[in-house]
Amino acid sequence: MNLIICCTPLQVLIAEKILEIHRNEQFFGVMLSTVKNAKFDFYQSRLAKKCQQFFAMQQHSERIQLLKEIIYLKSTFGGKKFNKVFLANINELEIQFLLSAINFNEINTFDDGIANIVQSGIFYKQECSGINRKLINTFLGNRYSLEKLKKLSKKHYTIYKGFPNIIENTVYIELINSTTLPDSELNNSEVVNILLGQPIFERDDEKNIILAEKVIRQFNIDRYFPHPREKYQISNVEYIKTNLILEDYLFQECSDKKCRVYTYFSSAVINILNKSPNIEVVALRVNVDNPTYIESYVLLENLGINIIDIRE
Repeated sequence: MNLIICCTPLQVLIAEKILEIHRNEQFFGVMLSTVKNAKFDFYQSRLAKKCQQFFAMQQHSERIQLLKEIIYLKSTFGGKKFNKVFLANINELEIQFLLSAINFNEINTFDDGIANIVQSGIFYKQECSGINRKLINTFLGNRYSLEKLKKLSKKHYTIYKGFPNIIENTVYIELINSTTLPDSELNNSEVVNILLGQPIFERDDEKNIILAEKVIRQFNIDRYFPHPREKYQISNVEYIKTNLILEDYLFQECSDKKCRVYTYFSSAVINILNKSPNIEVVALRVNVDNPTYIESYVLLENLGINIIDIRE
């Protein structure tokens, strides 16, 4: 029995590909997420159906609740044995405690997103080593860290072909096979402008709303694809209501029409780039000071994505 741990819908898509590669092996699936909504539930259900055993838990950041969840994970998984483990979020404390509670023969990693290929991303930063973290690790028995798990990883499954990743031994996964897209008569008279939601201003919903509504007016946006973590509402635009994430949605919606996808710097657009002549990607440069966000723009530019500067 193998163990595969996911935290986001994109990770579930990647996990499905890993399950295909190891189709003759049995899997225990785990979904740990900080968000609870229909989209996450949909992908959680998809993963559960493809695994022989399954476990799901919503995570919380409050200290007392976090400690309760760590103890619960340790009691649930304590003593379980697995052959191979597959996971993306090697930086997550609760996942490290889960791994500390089990026995396994081999560990493999896969992409979380763009943070895997930008050097300022979370997987390249030194892990928090404050006194509280050290005490929790010591008293509750965390045997792992981000760096230890990187060193232990035998293979890393990636959707970013040709990019350096957290370890050298990478296996490329094609999320969407462009050759399987249906041939269709492209209606050149219809172009659907889609804005991809992205809550780039943490804990400041109003700034995110103001920016999105400005873009909607400036670029005649027809539809808005909200980010799974969004809890605010944008006005004067048609919401795309689907349980699918962007990659799944676009290859269904844009099979017979031209779609122009506007983003700030979401890694999701990398996964759809050059997969269909019907899909055009435009990035919008905004004022950000996070090094990872800034580096993301450099990456998009290097990939040849058209970037329009809308900074004031």
